[in-house]
Amino acid sequence: MENDDLNSLNLSDGDIIHRQQIVQLLKVGIAQQWTFSFVKKVKSRIIAHSIRLKSVHPDEGLFSFISDAGNAKFSPGETLMFRGQSGGLSVVFQSRLADSVGDDAKTPSISHFELPYKVACTQLRKTLRVNLETIMRVPVTLYMVNGAIVEGAVMHISSSGAKFRVEQNLEKEFRNPGLIDACKIDFSDDFELQSGIQLIGMLNDKDAEVSFLRCQFMQLQTEDEDRLEKFIDEALNLADELQAAITE
Repeated sequence: MENDDLNSLNLSDGDIIHRQQIVQLLKVGIAQQWTFSFVKKVKSRIIAHSIRLKSVHPDEGLFSFISDAGNAKFSPGETLMFRGQSGGLSVVFQSRLADSVGDDAKTPSISHFELPYKVACTQLRKTLRVNLETIMRVPVTLYMVNGAIVEGAVMHISSSGAKFRVEQNLEKEFRNPGLIDACKIDFSDDFELQSGIQLIGMLNDKDAEVSFLRCQFMQLQTEDEDRLEKFIDEALNLADELQAAITE
């Protein structure tokens, strides 16, 4: 039986090689509407075409997508390089053209490729990350698609994402990563960040009833990103001052 538990999916730097994790990764990409494309050589040119992932077929070992290239022509058995990105996460993999399956075979705009054997994941770190636990408490509110609210605190943060601590075991509640819709972080009285987020990793301490969530910001506004980077710079300076005071 396929395991959709997010705890088995760890989107950090490195390769994902387990079949269930690759299936879950593609499902997350569909649910969160990640930006995907494939690279194809046309004569002497290398051209990238945007695609929209449509579905994953674990039993058949396939995934399906719709391409902006219209009725893209693929050679039998052709292998393509695929790229995906969302927030600070980038994924790359190769897949081979497969035979059409089911009713989708009647739709020329839908293409079917074999599930990849390996997906390479890279965190795109644009700025420094600051650890907030030792210098201040910054509360965060997580909003679920079903209307539920979860309160926690920010452990560390960058302009692309953050790690949160929640004083409860969320192992059952967050089996589906698509349940989290947005977050609100209260940095100060005049700076409240609201953003869509995606959950990319979670650890649960059952004994302590604590969960640690790693999230990526989605579609962060330019103004909010600028203010966040300014906050991080100020927090790093404060951390340096506190460390200097301790060592004096």
